Amino acid sequence: MMPFNLHFWVIYVLCSVCLLALVQLPVVCQDSSHTSSFAPHPGESPGNGDFIEFDYDPDVVIDNYSLLVRYLCSRPCAVLVDVVASSELRTGVVIYKRRWRNEKLLNTRRSRTVLLKFPSIIAYREDFFIRHSIDIHGVMLRAWIVHIQGYNESSGIAQSYHQAVAKAFQVLNAILPIQRPLKNHRKCLRWDVEQTWQFTKNKIPQCPRESDTVDMLRFPHASTGERFGVIRKFDCFINKNFESTRIQRVCDPRFTFSVWIYLLNWCTSRICAIVHHVDNNNLFKTPLLLLTDKGEIVIQVHLESGQDSAFKSFTGLSLRTWYRLDMSLDGRKVMLSVISWKTMKETVENKHSYVFGENILYNDTSGYFVIGGGRYFQSIQGFFGPVKYYRLKAKLENSVVNPLFPPSILQELDHKYQNCESIKEIIPVFLKIYESNRFVTDKSTCESYISYLNNKFGRRPVCDQPWSWEMQIKHLTLFSLLQTMELDLFFGSSDMDVTLQFGRQVFEMVSESLSSHGGLGFVRSMIPYLQISSCCGYHRASYFLAVIHEAGLGVPVDSLQGYVYSLIGAQGDERLSLLHLGYVHMQGIDGYPRDYDLSYSYYVNLAKQTCVDRWKVEETEQCTTEHIHLTDELALKSQTNEKHDIYYYLNYQAQRGDVEAQRTLARMLFWGQQGVSKNIEAAAKWYAQSALQMKDAQAMYDFSIVLFKGHGVKKNISLALQMMKQAASKGLVKAINGLGWYYSTYKADMKTAVKYFEKAAQNGSRDAIYNLGILHLNGQYPGKPTKNESAAFQHFYKASLLGHVDAIVETSQYYCTGNLDNFTRNPETAVLMLKNVCGQNGYLGYVIRRALNAYLKGTWEEALLNYLLAAEAGIEVAQTNVAHMCEENPDLGRHHFSTYDCEWRYYNHSTFNYLGSSYGFLKMGDYYYYGHNNQSQDIEMSILMYANAALTDSSQGIFNLAAIIEEGHEIPEIIFNKLGINKADQLERTAVLENLYRRCKGQAAEELLSPCSLALFSVQVKVAWKKIMNHPVQASLAYITGTIIVTAFLTSLVHCISNKRTTSDTIQEQGDITRNVQENENTDEELHVSSTDTPAENHRNSGLDLIRCRINQLTEAVPNLLYSQHVGEWTFTVLGVCICLMHIIFMMHFL
Repeated sequence: MMPFNLHFWVIYVLCSVCLLALVQLPVVCQDSSHTSSFAPHPGESPGNGDFIEFDYDPDVVIDNYSLLVRYLCSRPCAVLVDVVASSELRTGVVIYKRRWRNEKLLNTRRSRTVLLKFPSIIAYREDFFIRHSIDIHGVMLRAWIVHIQGYNESSGIAQSYHQAVAKAFQVLNAILPIQRPLKNHRKCLRWDVEQTWQFTKNKIPQCPRESDTVDMLRFPHASTGERFGVIRKFDCFINKNFESTRIQRVCDPRFTFSVWIYLLNWCTSRICAIVHHVDNNNLFKTPLLLLTDKGEIVIQVHLESGQDSAFKSFTGLSLRTWYRLDMSLDGRKVMLSVISWKTMKETVENKHSYVFGENILYNDTSGYFVIGGGRYFQSIQGFFGPVKYYRLKAKLENSVVNPLFPPSILQELDHKYQNCESIKEIIPVFLKIYESNRFVTDKSTCESYISYLNNKFGRRPVCDQPWSWEMQIKHLTLFSLLQTMELDLFFGSSDMDVTLQFGRQVFEMVSESLSSHGGLGFVRSMIPYLQISSCCGYHRASYFLAVIHEAGLGVPVDSLQGYVYSLIGAQGDERLSLLHLGYVHMQGIDGYPRDYDLSYSYYVNLAKQTCVDRWKVEETEQCTTEHIHLTDELALKSQTNEKHDIYYYLNYQAQRGDVEAQRTLARMLFWGQQGVSKNIEAAAKWYAQSALQMKDAQAMYDFSIVLFKGHGVKKNISLALQMMKQAASKGLVKAINGLGWYYSTYKADMKTAVKYFEKAAQNGSRDAIYNLGILHLNGQYPGKPTKNESAAFQHFYKASLLGHVDAIVETSQYYCTGNLDNFTRNPETAVLMLKNVCGQNGYLGYVIRRALNAYLKGTWEEALLNYLLAAEAGIEVAQTNVAHMCEENPDLGRHHFSTYDCEWRYYNHSTFNYLGSSYGFLKMGDYYYYGHNNQSQDIEMSILMYANAALTDSSQGIFNLAAIIEEGHEIPEIIFNKLGINKADQLERTAVLENLYRRCKGQAAEELLSPCSLALFSVQVKVAWKKIMNHPVQASLAYITGTIIVTAFLTSLVHCISNKRTTSDTIQEQGDITRNVQENENTDEELHVSSTDTPAENHRNSGLDLIRCRINQLTEAVPNLLYSQHVGEWTFTVLGVCICLMHIIFMMHFL
C-alpha cells in the first residue's frame, strides 16, 4: 500500500505543476484596481482581448476635467463613461454620461478625450446663482465596453454595465461645500446686489442645533389649583438619527422628566396633575405624573395592549418645601426619585421603582403635554420650578441636570411663605385672646352680681402671652395693627375667614391713605402693611406690591420683589396679577422671558373668570371697561354722574316716556357706565317701563333677560318668556336665540332649541352660532349623538370673529393645543385673542373707572395710582393716560418714580400692544426723532413709530412719515408694502409723497384747509412743473409766458411808483406856489406905505396868478394821466392773460 500511495502523490504533484504553468499569473506591479479582463469567447484569440482604462490624476471632483480614455475592442463595441453620485437623500444617481461606438478599427488600441462636466451644486460653492450646494458622500467614475452584438441601448445603463466585457472605475472624494471653488458665471450683477453678496459670501452656514434635551419650563409658574396649565407640543426630530431612534423606541421607550414643585395646599379633589399627556384623540397616554390629596405620587402609562396601568409611591411630601421629581422610564421599568431641597447644600432623597408586566407605548409627537392642570385635571396648588425633559434617555438620578433656577426668586418665594405662616398663626390666636378678655375692659355691658363679686374678690383674668419677645419684635407692625384696629368686626368667623377679612381691612386702609392728597409720598412706609395684607391672603395687596417694586413707585426698582409678589398674587387667583403675568410673558419685558404658552396659562384663567364675572352684576366693584383717553375731550365731556346735567336730562326724558332714554338710563345704571354708579334695582325699573310699552323689541328682550336672571327683580319665568316671544315676533334676532336658549335650558327640548338657534344663526347671531357649537361639542345636536369637535370649532371660530367672548376662549384653546386635524398650532394667536377678552374684565373696568373719576375730580395722585395698576397689567388706555399725566405734570412723575422715565416707559409700553394707540406711536416717534432726556435721536425708530401710527389711519402719522421722506431719509420697503404703496410708486419719491399726502387729506376730511392738503398741493405743483419742463413746447410756452408776466409786473410796478412820484411833485409845487403867494402878500403888507395900489387890488392880483398857475398845471397833467391809464390797462390785461395761460397749463397736468 505504501509504494502505491507514494507513486500516486508524485503523479498528482507533477500534474498540478503542469496545470499551473498553463495559467497566466498577474504581474505584481500591475494596477488591477482600474482594469479587468474577461475570458475570450470561443474562437477568439486570447491576445486580442478587449480592455479599457483612463487616467484621472486628481482624486476629487473637478468640473470641466479632460479625461483620456484608452480602449481596445476585439469586436464592434460601444464605449460608455458615466459618473454616479450619492447624497443623504438619494443614492446611485447618474450625474454624467457619455457614449460612442467603435465598429471599424478593431483589435487596435485607441484613445479619446472626454470633457467631464459635473453639476454646479456638486462642484462649486454656493453663491448668488447657486443657492444650495449638495453635500455628497461618494462619487464613482466608471468606463466600460459592451459588444454591439446582443446589446440593447434601451435596456439602460445599469443593464449594459452588467453586460460589459471590460470595465474600469475610480472612486472620487467629494469636497465639502464650504471648501469648493466659486464658479465664474460670466454674468454681471447689479452693483448693490453684488455689494450685498460680497458681505455675505464668506459666511459659513450653521447647521441647526438640535438636542433631545428640552427645557419645558425655565421660569416659575404660579398654579392656582384649577384646570389651567402650561401646554407644550413636540415635533419630530430634524436629525435623522434622533428621529430614527425615537420611532424605534415607540414600543420600548426611554425618557426622563425632571420637575420642581412647591406645594402650598393639598389637592382639593382626589387627584391633581403635575404632568400629563393627551393624544390627538383626547385620550390619556404615557406618562401621567399625578399627585393625590394625601401627598402620594401616581405614575400612569399606556400599555401596548391598549390598557392603562399605574403605580403609587408613598413619598410623604410636605407643604412649603421645594421638591424635585425625577421620573425615568427605561423599557418597562419606571424609576422615581424625590429630592427635597432644604438649603442650597442640603438635600434629602427618596427613590422608588416599579416594573410593568407589558411593553409600554410612547409617542411624544402625538397630542400635547400639560404642566399642571388642563381640561380633564385640576392642577396642584403652589408653584412649578424648572421642568426638564430628556426625550431619548432614561437618566439616572445622579445624571439629571436640573438645578433650582432662578434660585433667588425661588428662595425668596419660600422665605415669603415661611414668614407668612407665622403671621397667619398670630392673627386668630390674638383675636381669641382678645375675645376671651373683652369683658375686662368693656364697660358698656351689664354683669351679674356673682360675676361682679368674682371679678372683685376672685382671681383676676390673666392675658397669656404665647409669643416670645423676639417674635413680637419681628412682627411689631402686625401687633401694632392688631391693637389699633376694630377687631370686633371679625368675631364669629373661621380662622381663615378672620385672617382674610383682616387682610382686606388693612389693604383698604392703605389704599385710602395712598389715594389721599400727597399719599403717594408715603408709599415706602405703607409697604409693611401691604405685606401683612398679602400674607393674610388678600392678594390685591400682592399686586400692589408687585407694581410698586417693578415700576419704582416711591421706592427704587426691585425686580426680584416684583417677580415674587407677581407670582404670589397670581397663585392667589388675583385678576390683575394674572393679567400682569400674561402680559409680561407675552411681550418678554422687564426681565420676564417671552413664552406664549406660559402667557396663555394666565390669560385663559382670567378669560374664564371674565366670562363668569359678566353675570355677577350685583358686584359693586365691577364696571364695564371703557377705553377713554385723557386726550379725547369729546369722550371726557360725555362722562356724567347722578348730579350731572346729562343724567338729569336723560332722567327727565325717561320719565316722559321716551323709550330710547329709558333704555340708555337702564343700561348706564345696570353696568355702571359713563360715570354713573351701578344700581341694579333702578336699572330693572327702567327696563320694565321701556318694555311694558310693547313698542321696542330691544327693550322687551332686555327686560326678559332681567326677569330670567332675577337681576334687581324677582325671577318671573312666565313673564320673561312672554316678553321674549313678543320681541322675537318683531324679528329681533337676539330674542330668537333667546327662545332657543329657553328650550335648551328649561325644557331640555334640543330639537326645538336647534330650530331657533339655526334661524338666529342664519341672521348673524353670534350667540346662536356659539350655542350650536356647544351642542356639537357635547354631542347633544339632534340626530348627531356623538361629539364633533371639528364642527364645534367651526362654530366657535365663526362666533369669535363676531366678538363672542365665550367663543373666543374656546377657539383659543384649539389654537394653543393644535389638537385638530389639518389645524396648525399657534399659541401667539391664542394669546392675542385672550388678551382682548381679559381687557373686558369688570374688576379691571372698575379700577379704570376709579382712575377716570379721580382725574375728573382733580385728584391726580389717586388717578395716577389706579391708572398705574391697569398700565402694568398691559392695558393700553391706562399706559397712555399714565404717560400723559406725567407729561402734563412733570413733577408728578419726577417725585414719585424713582428710576424709570414715566413718559418714556408707558408711551413705549403702549406701542407693544397688538392694536396700539396712534397717540402712543406718535409720541414715541417724536421722542425718537427729537431725542428725549438721555435718549439720543434715532431716525429709524421714529420712522417705524410713525409708520405704525399711519397704519392705524392717523393723519398725523402719515404726515410725519411723508415729512421724513421729504427730508431725504430712506423708508424700508416693508413699510411701503404695509401701507399698500405699489412697487412702481416706490421708485418715485414724488409718487410716494403724493400717495401719502392724499391719504392724509382723506383722513382729515373734516378740515377744509389742513397741513395735509397744503402739502399735497405743494407736491402736485412740483410734479406739474417737472412735467412742463420735460415737454419742449410747454416749457417754451411757460418760459415766454413767465417772461411776459415778469415784464408786465415790473411795468405795473414802475407805473405805480411813477404815479406816486408825480403826485408828490404836484403836491410839492402846489405848496411852493402857496408859499410864494403868502410871501408876496407879506411883502406887500410891509411895503404898503410906499405902494400906490390899494390892499384889495393887491389881493385880486395874487388870486389871479394862483388860478392861472393851476390851469397851466392841469393842462400839462391831463396827457400824462391819459397815457398812464392806457399803459396800466394794457399791462394788467397782458398779466391776466398770461396767468390764465399758466393756469391752463398746470390744470392740464393736475387733471
